[in-house]
Amino acid sequence: MKSMIKWLITAISSLIVLLVSLGYFASSQILFFKLRDVEVIKRRETRAKRLNMEEFQKLKQDDVLIPSRFDYSINAVFVHPNETDKWIVLCHGVTENKISSIKYLNMFVEMGYNTVIYDARRHGNTGGLHSTYGFYEKYDLETVVDYLFDHYGPDIEVGIHGESMGAATMILYAGELSNRAKFYISDASFSTLGDELTNIFSQYTKIASPLVLLFTNIFFRIRSRFSLFKVSPIRVIERIEQPVLFIHSKPDKFIPYEQSKKLYHKKKPPKVAWYPERGGHVESYNRNPKKYREVVDSFIKKYAEW
Repeated sequence: MKSMIKWLITAISSLIVLLVSLGYFASSQILFFKLRDVEVIKRRETRAKRLNMEEFQKLKQDDVLIPSRFDYSINAVFVHPNETDKWIVLCHGVTENKISSIKYLNMFVEMGYNTVIYDARRHGNTGGLHSTYGFYEKYDLETVVDYLFDHYGPDIEVGIHGESMGAATMILYAGELSNRAKFYISDASFSTLGDELTNIFSQYTKIASPLVLLFTNIFFRIRSRFSLFKVSPIRVIERIEQPVLFIHSKPDKFIPYEQSKKLYHKKKPPKVAWYPERGGHVESYNRNPKKYREVVDSFIKKYAEW
């Protein structure tokens, strides 16, 4: 009996040590993941003919550093070649930076709008120690939007486009902080960070993912003072009264498109969904830019009253 109790204590202790180790490792990978180099992104986008830096630099623009509420600067570029009071703010995805948003910028500029691209927290030329997938990032988005209104006119009209983490950040901003935008375009958002991490963990370990998630969250709270369970776009999507366009490629394996379907079904009208049959994660535009533009243009004209 004593030997069985001893064995049980040892087994439980070993499991706890393993879960703590996995939680610490996972939190490190999630909070401090490796970012893509700016020059690498430039080469990738240039080779794909989605970027021409010479043409981009010819556009009238203001490159600024905006103080965040978290004691670092947010690098934003306000591109305004068009005589219009209609602006689109673009939010890039995880590991990327504002250069990744230029393909969308070109689309919206050609459609007659002015645009804003900026580096998310800890990405590109923006400061910040941890990436929190929307928890702190939503406040930086609020800061950028407020700066836009303060410096380019209180009567301007704004739409927001986000992909992946940028889309989740946008939804959290709209659902928790502000309703200053006229509409939102969500490309491949997750419904909750917990579900997305569980999906990722299940690909690497057979240990019960919810337990790994629990210990990971403990280290999130210790190291960056946020809970992953509060990064939940689906919890706030019903609060958004403005129109939302949901885009998500069906073959996406990184964030399954069913997560956008959940968001769409929870969102109250007006809303639109487009789930392309081709393309991986945030590849809907890359695979079919013409159709992407048609869907976006139709959505804005029908629901934004622009």
